[in-house]
Amino acid sequence: MSQNKESRIIRVLCYTVPTLLMAYILSIGPVVVLVEDSAGNLPPQYHAPLRSFYAPVVWVIERNQYCKKLYAEYHRMCSPHY
Repeated sequence: MSQNKESRIIRVLCYTVPTLLMAYILSIGPVVVLVEDSAGNLPPQYHAPLRSFYAPVVWVIERNQYCKKLYAEYHRMCSPHY
């Protein structure tokens, strides 16, 4: 593989990985709002799959008071009733 092709692959990875990571983290608000019922509750059939998929994000949110407040505000912002 040529040096130019290797540097292009590394450059693409350096942009793609952080972008996908941010998309994953920021997707929790809209996804939760989309599956909530009209009362703002998460239906039981979605609780376990979403909790598993977002386990790293939930872990951080539950252990950090600042992140908990930030998530609550982000969730409220994503809500259509905001």
